This record gives sequence, structure tokens and C-alpha cells, in this order.
Amino acid sequence: MIKFHRSIFCTLSVLASHLLADNSWQVDLPAALQQAERENKLVLVDFTGSDWCTACIALRKNVLDTKDFRNWAADKFILVEIDLPQSKTLPDNQLEHNKTVAESYGIASFPTVMVLNPQGEVMGGFEGFVKSTADAVAELKHAIDAAPKFSKAKLTSGTERARLLYSIYTNYPTSKSFAQHANALRELTQEADPDNLTGIHHHAAVQEQAQRFLEERNATRMHSPAMGTLLERQLKEALPENRPSVLMERCQYALGTAETTEDIEKTRKMFEELVPLLPAEEAAEVRHFIKSYFRDSAALLQMLKAGRSH
Repeated sequence: MIKFHRSIFCTLSVLASHLLADNSWQVDLPAALQQAERENKLVLVDFTGSDWCTACIALRKNVLDTKDFRNWAADKFILVEIDLPQSKTLPDNQLEHNKTVAESYGIASFPTVMVLNPQGEVMGGFEGFVKSTADAVAELKHAIDAAPKFSKAKLTSGTERARLLYSIYTNYPTSKSFAQHANALRELTQEADPDNLTGIHHHAAVQEQAQRFLEERNATRMHSPAMGTLLERQLKEALPENRPSVLMERCQYALGTAETTEDIEKTRKMFEELVPLLPAEEAAEVRHFIKSYFRDSAALLQMLKAGRSH
């Protein structure tokens, strides 16, 4: 897993060791990590754009700064805000600190909430807006559970180490901001489990194929014939865990290239093929999409063609 290198920030002497943002959010991560070590807590870092990111603002207002969340978090976390505003002025050294921290942790979108152990290693968290304290707690509990397992794994070897690391990996966030940390955790688990007792090597194969598929699609023009050929090839190669995502891409490609009502009908069948492979909530959304948009093939085709002309 990615370790936070405190030495990077030692020259930032202008930052007070316990400098606080609004509502007791600290802004000096190295100091927060030291405090977490003294108090046997974890560090919760809110990577935010406080004056431009509407989801960040809503997350703080509706969840992270509520009394319910703060009461729940009080004995568990030291709270840190890493803010990258667009209009609000921060001291130059503070802004540089925040940019360096965000880059170090591979933050890909805002908001991202990360839970770190006192060594600066990422235990988990979530990316994007969550609607309630209950939703945030559900996401963060995985990180809280991971921390003692990771500490124990450092002191063990063999099968026990492999199983501890694997149990963390199976509940680890999969969003972009956590990608480099998930990859490092997967590699650590593979090293601990050369005999594949946990099945981590299959998970690694799934993730590596998914990444390769994504890179291939990103390198191909969206609605070109080459994309259609690529998706059909990926569908044949896909491991079962990756098949739903390739099918979804194929469905979207089919919608984007439909020229006749027969094409629309074929696309509807593709979506219906996808539904049984999805988790219940996503399956319900796709069923609703099919019901809402495919009731009139001619009207849907006209809408799609009109959208392409703009």
C-alpha cells in the first residue's frame, strides 16, 4: 500500500502543528498523523474543492459536518481537510502542501475521503458524494476494520498474512482515487500467497484484464467500426467478472450507432441480456431504462439521431 512520506513536508515550517480549518478540521497532515499515533486513532482526510465542487460542499454540509457524523467519528478519527479551491485564497505554502498531498495519494476526483493509519497508509474510504451519515459510516467501517488487520499482517507471515491482506483487499474501494493503493495491496497479497490459497491471483487477472480493456477502449474512437470490433473481441475474451462491464459498453455503442428501428430492437435485447448479470440495484435501473426508452423504437431512434447532430 502507498505510504505517506512525512519527510516531503518537513520544510513546511509555516504550518502550525495543529493548524485547524473550520469546525476543527486540521490542515497539516503530518501533524495529524503524529496525533493519531499518540491517540491510537486513524486519520480521515477530506480531499475537497471547497468553493467550486458542489458535491464536496454538499458532503460536508449534509454528512461530514453534521452532529451525528462528528459524534460517531470523534473517538475514531483525526479529521483533516485537504482543500484545492479555485477562488478562495490559501497561503502559498498551504496550497503547495495540499497539492503535494493530493498528488501523492493519487486523487483523481473530488470529493474523495480517505482513511489513513498513523503511518499514512490508505485503509479505505470512498469517492464522491454519499447521501447520509449512515451511508458514510457503512463505507468507512471497512477502513476501520482494515486497520488492525493490516497492522497484524505486518507481524505475521504465510497463510495468516495472506488471508488478512486478502480480507482487506476484497472490501477495498475500487474507484479511481484508490487505484494505485488497490494495486499495491493486490501485489502485496499476491506476494504473501504464492500458492493462491485465497484466490488473489484470479482477482489480479480480473483487474489486469479490466484495466487492459479500458486502455484499449480509450485508444479507440468511440463510435467507429473499430470500436464495435474491439467490443466483440473483448466480449469473447472477458472473464465472467468483466463480462457485465463489456456488455454495458457494447449496449452504449449500439445506441450510439443505431440507424434503424431494427438496430434499436437489437440494442434492447442486448440490455435485457445484461440485466441478469448485474447487482440488484443496477439491474433495477437498467430495467427502468428499458421500460422508459424502448417502448417506442422509432421515437428513441429519432431522439438519438437528433443528439448526434449537435
